Amino acid sequence: MNALAVSAPVDMAELRATLAAEAGPVHFVAGGTDMLIAGRPLPESGLLVDLARVAGMAFISTDGRDVRIGGATTVAALAADCRLRVRIPALCEAAAQCGSVQIRNRATIGGNIANAAPAADLMPVLVAVGTRLVLLKHDGTQYEAALCEYLPNSGHLITEVILPESGLLPRSAFVKLGSRQDMTISRLNLALLAEFQSNHFGVVRVAAGALGPVSSRLLRAEVALAGRKLGAATLRDFIAALVDEVDMAIPGRNSQLYKRRAVAGMGFDLIAQAMGLSPRDRLFEEAAQ
Repeated sequence: MNALAVSAPVDMAELRATLAAEAGPVHFVAGGTDMLIAGRPLPESGLLVDLARVAGMAFISTDGRDVRIGGATTVAALAADCRLRVRIPALCEAAAQCGSVQIRNRATIGGNIANAAPAADLMPVLVAVGTRLVLLKHDGTQYEAALCEYLPNSGHLITEVILPESGLLPRSAFVKLGSRQDMTISRLNLALLAEFQSNHFGVVRVAAGALGPVSSRLLRAEVALAGRKLGAATLRDFIAALVDEVDMAIPGRNSQLYKRRAVAGMGFDLIAQAMGLSPRDRLFEEAAQ
């Protein structure tokens, strides 16, 4: 068995050349948080490519119609970017709640996607917005694919994450529930993106994590809000739809009862955050009656 070789390219040209020259398996590492914290072992053979020094892999571009983010951009950078918060507050909120300060300073958006953890905090927002990925193959060619089409074990490198203008709705929010207040893995997380004008919802997108192997859209919850006036009756229907989504996703699971209760409170918090309301607003009291 061949020993593991390590490469640390400094730009995209060197990265492409490195991949093209390697005949065996290629592995990528950026923040390396799973190796540091979870104790995931290094591969035994092939080529390990360190992405930390690749110029052009870490950036946030919000000036165009789409938001474009480099695959090696840290979660801390997402949380701190004021221009990104204007375009999609939910992503900044999800990033700010992702792990500890130390983890956020190392973890990357590309790694969060490639790791494919069911409870990954960035994923519900990325799913709800209809994210597309720019992927680099071993032969140096690039192609685009929808996030839902991405195969984590394909060996293709996420060089860029694209949040399309069509998915960047004016209101957005993210909430999570874990076993403690801080530095916790989500037992359930939710993201909401919505149009909202004259006290009525327009297009609505809702996604959840930790309800299955991957984050997914909650279509019944979306229908409960779309086109309707914000009021107690609408919120009751929204919460009922969220509970139905839990029941359909994890029927018979030990966590079903816990999550169907938890999702109700999280749904109110999600709406409050997106609408700029207090969770103690009378509207939520009426909806809970």
